Amino acid sequence: MAERLVAWLYDTPVAVLTPGPEFRIHLEWCPEGIERWGNGSPALSVGLRIGSPTGPRDMRGLDFFENVLPEGPALTRMAALAGVRPADTYGILRAFGRDCAGAITMLREGEGPGEKGGSRYTPMTPGELQRLIGALDVAPLGVAPERGFRPSLAGFQRKALLGRATDGTWQLPFGDAPSTWILKPDGQHPMAANEATCLRLATASGLEVPETELFDVAGLPVYAVRRYDRHDSPDGGLPVRVHQEDGCQATGTPPSLKYEEQGGPALRDLAELLRDFGDPRDVTALLRRATFNMAVGNADAHAKNFSLLHDADTPAVRLAPLYDVLSTIALELTDGTGQPMRADTHLGQRVGGQTDIRKVTAADLVNEAATWGIRRTTATAVVAETLDRVLAAIPATPGNDRVLAVIRDQAERVTRS
Repeated sequence: MAERLVAWLYDTPVAVLTPGPEFRIHLEWCPEGIERWGNGSPALSVGLRIGSPTGPRDMRGLDFFENVLPEGPALTRMAALAGVRPADTYGILRAFGRDCAGAITMLREGEGPGEKGGSRYTPMTPGELQRLIGALDVAPLGVAPERGFRPSLAGFQRKALLGRATDGTWQLPFGDAPSTWILKPDGQHPMAANEATCLRLATASGLEVPETELFDVAGLPVYAVRRYDRHDSPDGGLPVRVHQEDGCQATGTPPSLKYEEQGGPALRDLAELLRDFGDPRDVTALLRRATFNMAVGNADAHAKNFSLLHDADTPAVRLAPLYDVLSTIALELTDGTGQPMRADTHLGQRVGGQTDIRKVTAADLVNEAATWGIRRTTATAVVAETLDRVLAAIPATPGNDRVLAVIRDQAERVTRS
């Protein structure tokens, strides 16, 4: 009998996973999850309802759980550490699924959350932080089986997952202690200062953004963001995991199709999710975000840069804070020989039919919003107000001057077009 893996949501087993042919994942619903949330509940995912029938060739289980894993070299390395192929989502989650995005914890059958004990944090010295950052190519996310830390987190960019003390000291998680911060060091293409600048500008423009920080480790710029899917425990214990899912999970889309041109979700699809399962006011918030992305020149916005936060005990979902925002048109890129490259201006999700961020106008944003069901007069006001806020906030926003100059030119072009 194949080994079984159990997906726990909060403190409740919700689904049993077994490997299937062609790297599929067979999913069976746990009676405990059905009893707690009810048949058809979106508590795990609005795209994969608890108790929904699943057949032997059903791809929904694979699609949902594959979106928990990183992409690119990090995925390849984690597969090698797990002793499986990169296509073996089940095998990688079996090895590295104990600290996932949201409130999901992947445990082997017969094991419950926290049963192993030893979950804690220990403070890091500057030297230890430097070594961990320098070893991300061989230990993606800072995985450390020797201390029981076996995390997984989506994304292509190199990153480290850590805890943090109230005095700001970085901490190593042991056992099942949840990571609470994501650290992104600069790589071949400098991005840390760019992302920090964009998120500071988003805050100044009135958008909901997690706590962020820009610092350096032995001269290497590192961008850090506090995880919005982790909350402090009211009793002073380990941080509490808060469930979330990204736009690919919510729409039943594999991560390889995260871009609209590849068949992934459009902005309209994400707006429909918010209208159908969340607070309709979040649809307007989504329009503000889309406008902000166009204003800063973020062509890489896609479905995995959009997430829903789930309430633990009700079907309610809401739009998660803004994250993973770069002014891609301001990136200074080079090829393998060090020669300058032009930034790709092709949009990850079309806006009003436009596919190039250099051509998007305020009118295109209004046209896009109209397809979501927002009245044109309302959409016009929201787009104009957001653009005005961005332009007004630029002079007082601390950050990279060159990136801010590019953003100012882009926001002015969108405004006057």
